[in-house]
Amino acid sequence: MTLSLSEKITGFILRPSETFREVRTETFGDAATYFAVLLIINAVLSAIVGLLGFGSALGMPGAGIAGAGGVGGMIAAFIFAVIAGIIGLVLGSILLHIGVIVMGGSGGFVGTFKATVYALTPYYLLGWIPVIGALAGIWGLIVEILGIRELHDMDTGKAVIAWLISIVIVIIIAAIVGVALFSFLTIASSSVTTPSVTP
Repeated sequence: MTLSLSEKITGFILRPSETFREVRTETFGDAATYFAVLLIINAVLSAIVGLLGFGSALGMPGAGIAGAGGVGGMIAAFIFAVIAGIIGLVLGSILLHIGVIVMGGSGGFVGTFKATVYALTPYYLLGWIPVIGALAGIWGLIVEILGIRELHDMDTGKAVIAWLISIVIVIIIAAIVGVALFSFLTIASSSVTTPSVTP
């Protein structure tokens, strides 16, 4: 059975486990299409709340850009939100799938991609609302773990560990980049010499 857009939205917000079981047979293309719709909605919301001046506080992608420049800022924020959303989805899916592989998941990359996409539903649609947006973000993380469990035939504990592995990988990558950047800046600053002034 193919679920409609509205059935997916309400399902992944209100009854995610059951809804994940209903979309097990969906393809990569089905999930990508759903993501495109979510992304456009989120990008529009980011631009609007940014223009109103409180999007940055809510962590909406591109909201700070929208707050800086009227209609042009809104367009720039929309483009930024779309690009950031696509990059975030790709990287998030890949890193999460590493954890899934380590924990013996059986759903393949498509299963991980679907879990990642559908878990974005709460935050992408409700993230612009103060307080509720933060709760929607937390709920989205829980939905992602439930998606891994349902689409990869894992128990909840293994799904949580798979998710934690992806977080550890992000921390390690961030630490490596941070050390490399610090080293580069240290070397660059030490190579700068001040001209000596002779009396």
